[in-house]
Amino acid sequence: MEVMMNREQRRAARRAKPPRRGAGHIQMPITMRFSAQDETQMMLIPIQSADRFLASTAEEADWHTVMMRINWARLLNEEHFNEGVQEFEAARLVMRAVKQAGLAEGIWTMTAEQHDTVNTALVLANQMQTQCTRRELQASLKAMLGANAYNKRADAIKDKLDAGQLPG
Repeated sequence: MEVMMNREQRRAARRAKPPRRGAGHIQMPITMRFSAQDETQMMLIPIQSADRFLASTAEEADWHTVMMRINWARLLNEEHFNEGVQEFEAARLVMRAVKQAGLAEGIWTMTAEQHDTVNTALVLANQMQTQCTRRELQASLKAMLGANAYNKRADAIKDKLDAGQLPG
């Protein structure tokens, strides 16, 4: 059965162009998650790093791993949850104190109480990760990395000002 079109419909059909990619293009939502193994690793590695602090076998890289997870969770929390603000702030303050002590003494360690504070924040981060879509996780990670890049650039400018290398 052939569809009959009037003259106006035929002209419109000839003028119609296929949809273009780019601006105005409708994208399918990102619903795929990380593989189960990757998802588990993203949750376990920061917890294992925090455990190394308790055992006094941690290194500066472990500090960065835990702190990245806490910062990522803070941004995710601000955008989607607003439930663990105090826990994340407490964990961030503990990690700052651990870094100061680690740089000063050369031993990266924390007390059991500090570990409990950090571990609570990491468990909340894991719970939030399982409840968010891939797009939400990606947006918060990009925001965190962007904030870190901005802070690094600002710190570099401050260092140059302190050294008298820039006018001002």
